[in-house]
Amino acid sequence: MKQILLALFVLIFTSGCVDKKRVLNIQNEGLCTATVATLYLNEIEVKNGDESFHITKEEIRDALAKSLKDTGCFRISMDVRDKESLNVESEYLLDTKANLFREKETSEKNIFKDEERELLQLIISLHAHNKTKELTATTKSELTINRSKILGFTITQEQESDKKTVLTNATNKISILLKEAFSGL
Repeated sequence: MKQILLALFVLIFTSGCVDKKRVLNIQNEGLCTATVATLYLNEIEVKNGDESFHITKEEIRDALAKSLKDTGCFRISMDVRDKESLNVESEYLLDTKANLFREKETSEKNIFKDEERELLQLIISLHAHNKTKELTATTKSELTINRSKILGFTITQEQESDKKTVLTNATNKISILLKEAFSGL
């Protein structure tokens, strides 16, 4: 009898699972063979729609700087510059706006099982500008997570890795879009 109860408990416990929507990992390395522009990371504005899904300005700045460098198209600087001191041909101030959003929905499937659906979303807008030129790029990265709870048991959440996935994909996408905007000049 103990073996049957143990087997039943293991079955119930392991059936509480997490299913993440397959996320395409965006690759942006080596898009250019020569530097197109120098970007001075200027203002970063972050709006959080939920306190439990929070990305700091520093995390966005670091991920964005890494992503832009990885393309091989941009030289990145954290130095503070004003618009008047820029070389018109190849230097730009880069302003960043990020909007974070998290939506959580729970539905009861039956007396023993609940299902949760969670959507994590990050929208990034970049505005590169100098005295005479302006470029804008916007992208959205999202991750949908479906969780099942059996008798209230669920597997622990992987919020840090989920946050990193959403941030990395958003910054990689936006670096590709910015490269394309510069190619159109």
